[in-house]
Amino acid sequence: MVTIHVECPVCSETVEIEVDEESIQNSARNPVPIVYPHGVPEHALTAFVDKEYRVRAVSGANIVQRIEEARSQPRRIARRYIPIPKEKFPNLKGLTPLQIKILALVDGKTSVEELTTVLATPAARIKIVCEQLVRLGKLERIQVVME
Repeated sequence: MVTIHVECPVCSETVEIEVDEESIQNSARNPVPIVYPHGVPEHALTAFVDKEYRVRAVSGANIVQRIEEARSQPRRIARRYIPIPKEKFPNLKGLTPLQIKILALVDGKTSVEELTTVLATPAARIKIVCEQLVRLGKLERIQVVME
Protein backbone atom coordinates (compact mmCIF):
# COMPACT_ATOMS: atom_id res chain seq x y z
CA MET A 1 0.00 0.00 0.00
CA VAL A 2 1.12 3.52 -0.79
CA THR A 3 -0.21 6.57 1.04
CA ILE A 4 -0.91 9.66 -1.02
CA HIS A 5 -1.93 13.10 0.26
CA VAL A 6 -4.64 14.98 -1.60
CA GLU A 7 -6.33 18.30 -0.91
CA CYS A 8 -10.08 17.96 -1.30
CA PRO A 9 -11.49 20.64 -3.65
CA VAL A 10 -14.84 20.56 -1.83
CA CYS A 11 -13.78 21.05 1.82
CA SER A 12 -10.06 21.98 1.41
CA GLU A 13 -9.09 19.24 3.86
CA THR A 14 -5.86 17.33 3.17
CA VAL A 15 -6.81 13.68 2.99
CA GLU A 16 -4.56 10.63 3.26
CA ILE A 17 -5.58 7.88 0.85
CA GLU A 18 -4.06 4.41 0.90
CA VAL A 19 -3.69 3.09 -2.63
CA ASP A 20 -3.12 -0.55 -3.55
CA GLU A 21 0.13 -0.68 -5.54
CA GLU A 22 -1.03 -3.59 -7.72
CA SER A 23 -4.24 -1.86 -8.72
CA ILE A 24 -2.25 1.16 -9.93
CA GLN A 25 0.49 -0.80 -11.69
CA ASN A 26 -1.90 -3.30 -13.34
CA SER A 27 -4.48 -0.74 -14.44
CA ALA A 28 -5.04 -0.22 -18.16
CA ARG A 29 -5.63 3.46 -17.43
CA ASN A 30 -2.96 5.99 -16.61
CA PRO A 31 -3.59 8.00 -14.54
CA VAL A 32 -5.89 5.80 -12.47
CA PRO A 33 -9.01 7.46 -10.95
CA ILE A 34 -9.32 6.83 -7.20
CA VAL A 35 -12.66 7.84 -5.63
CA TYR A 36 -12.58 8.64 -1.92
CA PRO A 37 -15.78 9.57 -0.01
CA HIS A 38 -15.31 11.51 3.22
CA GLY A 39 -16.44 14.47 5.32
CA VAL A 40 -19.64 15.79 6.87
CA PRO A 41 -21.81 16.28 4.93
CA GLU A 42 -20.45 13.41 2.90
CA HIS A 43 -18.81 14.26 -0.38
CA ALA A 44 -16.20 12.60 -2.57
CA LEU A 45 -12.97 13.45 -4.24
CA THR A 46 -11.48 11.72 -7.23
CA ALA A 47 -7.71 11.68 -7.40
CA PHE A 48 -6.05 10.72 -10.69
CA VAL A 49 -2.86 8.88 -9.73
CA ASP A 50 -0.16 7.92 -12.25
CA LYS A 51 2.10 4.83 -12.18
CA GLU A 52 4.67 6.76 -10.10
CA TYR A 53 1.94 7.51 -7.48
CA ARG A 54 1.84 11.20 -8.32
CA VAL A 55 -1.50 12.95 -8.20
CA ARG A 56 -2.09 14.40 -11.66
CA ALA A 57 -5.53 15.92 -11.05
CA VAL A 58 -8.26 16.10 -8.42
CA SER A 59 -11.99 16.67 -8.74
CA GLY A 60 -14.72 16.82 -6.12
CA ALA A 61 -18.40 16.02 -5.89
CA ASN A 62 -20.77 17.08 -3.16
CA ILE A 63 -22.79 13.87 -2.92
CA VAL A 64 -25.45 15.16 -0.51
CA GLN A 65 -26.05 18.27 -2.61
CA ARG A 66 -26.39 16.19 -5.78
CA ILE A 67 -28.85 13.81 -4.09
CA GLU A 68 -30.97 16.74 -2.90
CA GLU A 69 -30.87 18.30 -6.38
CA ALA A 70 -31.92 15.01 -7.97
CA ARG A 71 -34.84 14.65 -5.56
CA SER A 72 -36.03 18.19 -6.28
CA GLN A 73 -36.01 17.65 -10.06
CA PRO A 74 -39.35 17.16 -11.74
CA ARG A 75 -40.42 13.56 -12.12
CA ARG A 76 -39.08 11.79 -15.16
CA ILE A 77 -41.27 10.97 -18.07
CA ALA A 78 -42.85 7.55 -17.68
CA ARG A 79 -42.65 4.96 -20.44
CA ARG A 80 -45.51 2.66 -21.31
CA TYR A 81 -44.93 -0.40 -23.43
CA ILE A 82 -47.83 -1.33 -25.71
CA PRO A 83 -47.71 -4.59 -27.66
CA ILE A 84 -49.02 -4.09 -31.20
CA PRO A 85 -50.74 -7.13 -32.76
CA LYS A 86 -50.30 -8.40 -36.30
CA GLU A 87 -53.14 -7.70 -38.75
CA LYS A 88 -54.36 -11.29 -38.75
CA PHE A 89 -54.48 -13.61 -35.75
CA PRO A 90 -51.31 -15.75 -35.62
CA ASN A 91 -51.02 -19.52 -35.43
CA LEU A 92 -50.86 -20.55 -31.76
CA LYS A 93 -49.17 -23.91 -32.30
CA GLY A 94 -46.12 -24.39 -30.06
CA LEU A 95 -46.82 -21.37 -27.84
CA THR A 96 -46.93 -21.43 -24.04
CA PRO A 97 -50.18 -20.74 -22.17
CA LEU A 98 -48.88 -17.29 -21.14
CA GLN A 99 -47.95 -16.42 -24.72
CA ILE A 100 -51.44 -17.43 -25.87
CA LYS A 101 -53.13 -15.38 -23.11
CA ILE A 102 -51.07 -12.32 -24.04
CA LEU A 103 -51.93 -12.69 -27.74
CA ALA A 104 -55.61 -12.96 -26.84
CA LEU A 105 -55.48 -9.71 -24.81
CA VAL A 106 -53.27 -7.59 -27.07
CA ASP A 107 -55.27 -4.96 -28.94
CA GLY A 108 -52.76 -2.18 -29.62
CA LYS A 109 -54.09 -0.11 -26.69
CA THR A 110 -53.49 -2.34 -23.66
CA SER A 111 -50.10 -1.71 -22.04
CA VAL A 112 -47.74 -4.20 -20.44
CA GLU A 113 -48.70 -2.73 -17.04
CA GLU A 114 -52.38 -3.37 -17.73
CA LEU A 115 -51.59 -6.93 -18.84
CA THR A 116 -49.69 -7.35 -15.58
CA THR A 117 -52.84 -6.62 -13.62
CA VAL A 118 -55.09 -8.83 -15.73
CA LEU A 119 -52.70 -11.80 -15.82
CA ALA A 120 -51.30 -11.43 -12.27
CA THR A 121 -47.79 -11.75 -13.69
CA PRO A 122 -44.82 -9.41 -13.09
CA ALA A 123 -44.37 -6.63 -15.67
CA ALA A 124 -40.83 -7.74 -16.48
CA ARG A 125 -42.08 -11.24 -17.36
CA ILE A 126 -44.89 -9.86 -19.55
CA LYS A 127 -42.43 -7.58 -21.38
CA ILE A 128 -39.99 -10.46 -21.97
CA VAL A 129 -42.77 -12.68 -23.34
CA CYS A 130 -43.98 -9.86 -25.60
CA GLU A 131 -40.44 -9.43 -26.94
CA GLN A 132 -40.31 -13.19 -27.59
CA LEU A 133 -43.60 -12.94 -29.48
CA VAL A 134 -42.19 -10.14 -31.63
CA ARG A 135 -39.14 -12.28 -32.46
CA LEU A 136 -41.43 -15.22 -33.28
CA GLY A 137 -43.43 -12.98 -35.63
CA LYS A 138 -46.62 -13.29 -33.56
CA LEU A 139 -46.69 -9.57 -32.60
CA GLU A 140 -45.92 -6.63 -34.89
CA ARG A 141 -43.82 -4.71 -32.35
CA ILE A 142 -43.79 -3.19 -28.86
CA GLN A 143 -44.53 0.51 -29.05
CA VAL A 144 -43.00 2.80 -26.42
CA VAL A 145 -45.28 5.65 -25.36
CA MET A 146 -43.79 8.48 -23.31
CA GLU A 147 -46.07 10.18 -20.77
